[in-house]
Amino acid sequence: MFPPFPQEKAYEYCYQLMEQLDTHKRIDFESPVKNPALTTDLLFSGKTGQMFGICVCKDGDGNEVVLKAFSGQYNSIWNVAGWVPPLLDEAEFYKQSAESDRLIHELTDTIEDKNRGLSESELKSLKKKRRELSAESMKNIFGLYEFHCLTGEVKHFSDITTDDTLLPTGCGECCAPKLLAYAAKNGLKPVSLAEFYYGKENNSGSKKHKQFYPPCDEKCFFILPHILGLEILYRDEAIIVINKPSGLLSIPGRGEEKLDSATTRLKNLFPECIEQPSVHRLDMDTSGLLVMAFNADAHRNLSLQFMNGTVEKRYYAVLEKPVCPGDGCKVTETNGGGKPIAGRIELPFRLDVEHRPYQIYDEVNGKIGITNWRILSLEDAKKAVKCYRLAKTYERDLLKKHKTFVEFVPETGRTHQLRLHASHEKGLGSPIIGDNLYGTQKEGERLLLHAHYLCFAHPVTGEKMEFYSES
Repeated sequence: MFPPFPQEKAYEYCYQLMEQLDTHKRIDFESPVKNPALTTDLLFSGKTGQMFGICVCKDGDGNEVVLKAFSGQYNSIWNVAGWVPPLLDEAEFYKQSAESDRLIHELTDTIEDKNRGLSESELKSLKKKRRELSAESMKNIFGLYEFHCLTGEVKHFSDITTDDTLLPTGCGECCAPKLLAYAAKNGLKPVSLAEFYYGKENNSGSKKHKQFYPPCDEKCFFILPHILGLEILYRDEAIIVINKPSGLLSIPGRGEEKLDSATTRLKNLFPECIEQPSVHRLDMDTSGLLVMAFNADAHRNLSLQFMNGTVEKRYYAVLEKPVCPGDGCKVTETNGGGKPIAGRIELPFRLDVEHRPYQIYDEVNGKIGITNWRILSLEDAKKAVKCYRLAKTYERDLLKKHKTFVEFVPETGRTHQLRLHASHEKGLGSPIIGDNLYGTQKEGERLLLHAHYLCFAHPVTGEKMEFYSES
């Protein structure tokens, strides 16, 4: 994952922490009484070292507060004085673990006992039961985690994962989630965050002593976007690129109930950014890539790029039925059977002032919207469906039922352009799944439209910046 906050200030304190670990050779150096179990010798004589992290924060009065954390448990110990606590209740963890571990060990002893003379079918049944017990134990332990978010919410794993998501072991125990959730719980504003590895190189060679690493993709990916309120793909002093979830406004609307937005959350995380950092928008129900500016110069430059049409955007969509191109759609490619698989839509449309925000086809008063489209292959569809963050069963269902997966490349940026071009009889004649304005939306269904690619010139360096949400 990309580091969510600047790292420079935290680096200073990380180097101080490394020096303290080198000098004291224990992590409980703030305690007058040494605990032999907390020696750093374990990090060099054991299997591997461990991750440590620093988060520099500001309290309500603007005072600097420095938090530090270690990943997971330290030699089976959760809480150490001077370090942020775990994100679960320690006593409840041991209570639940003890009972499940006992049952699993009993099953293991039975399976490995040669004297019992168990048949293959009996062994298979016992192993299945052990797997089920292990899975249930992990589910119960994950249920103990509580994440205080910088948006003011408190979440659990059940709030942030789909119904059949299998979380990796140790999810919720990395430094970044522990530090940021602690900051949120205690009313602190993070301003800098950095993590480093200390100890013996890990088995894969991917972690080396005293080297800095960003939050991990394997575990932090599930949690950090919820704690932060934004999924940050890139950030520097001028710009930030996020992956906006479906259901979140790009900018705040009118009224208290429409205050929450990508812009509002950005300003909460980075109070020093300009008042209006947004340079383009995605519909509330559309997910995907958004670039925003931290300063006026970057905002002006990016706005001109969008205005001049030099920014390239690509979207994935899943349609309700096969495409049926109308007379506003020019087919540019067909498959071996003569079915259209690519084309170009040019349709004029405008706002229906009596039914806002609905857009209607209007040859006289409408403005032309232009969209290029292509049908995705099955392999591309399998990649595209991951962008929507759906339950695995729903993903499989969409692919199994051979729903129409398309990629849209708009040349213009009209309101609801892709939704209208997909649904209108003069366009593709097939609404996007979950479209509550131009199609149908079943209970619990989201709009399956996602901005998966964004390309523009960096407003400061001029460098070509390309982002893919699926990577």
